[in-house]
Amino acid sequence: MATRGISITNELRDTLLDGEYPGGTRLNEVDLAEQLNVSRTPIRAALSTLAAEGLLVYRPNCGYMVQSFTTKDVVNIYAVRGILESLCVRQAAEAGLSDAHHGKIHKVLTETEELLRQSVCTDEVREHWLELNSRFHEVLLDACDNAYLADQLRKSRAIPLLKQMKFRSIEIDEIARSHSEHQQIFSAIIARQVTRAEALAEEHIHRSTERAVDMWRLADARKLTVVSTSKAA
Repeated sequence: MATRGISITNELRDTLLDGEYPGGTRLNEVDLAEQLNVSRTPIRAALSTLAAEGLLVYRPNCGYMVQSFTTKDVVNIYAVRGILESLCVRQAAEAGLSDAHHGKIHKVLTETEELLRQSVCTDEVREHWLELNSRFHEVLLDACDNAYLADQLRKSRAIPLLKQMKFRSIEIDEIARSHSEHQQIFSAIIARQVTRAEALAEEHIHRSTERAVDMWRLADARKLTVVSTSKAA
């Protein structure tokens, strides 16, 4: 039962991330149970999990609905994050890295180099990269020594739908490029090149913005196709 429940959750998650349900769509437990040929129990558990991940929202008397973001929302979210990330890196460079911070980032970069030896970008590779990328940025958050900035930056990152969409189809060459950018940021911070470190961080987020927007537009295109097909039927 537990394995089946995980399978149902994964299947529904992929469906949402593929844009098969437009934002605002209400997901009905009975209909989903019939479509997937299961009882309502694993469906109910899956919907609860996906709501906790930010892919769905729960509204009293309405049930679970698909989270809705526009391309403009995505651009605005990353615009804010770009400012916060570059400020974080600037303050880390001004303060300098402690031996502990230096060691943690060096470990992340070393593990990423090992990951890049993989010839195929599997889901396991992507999950590992997601964890390494998070660790890199978390160390910088700690190093900037600004609790208020850290709190706001974590909020700007805590949008699971964007995070999962961004990383679910990433390939080795994109991981390699991001890794190279991490190395450059790290080197600039070590050298206390404050302005350069800040500019590199801003460019790093700019690239992430381009990728997220491209993926979001593809998802929007899929949603329009689904809606058109649905109306035609």
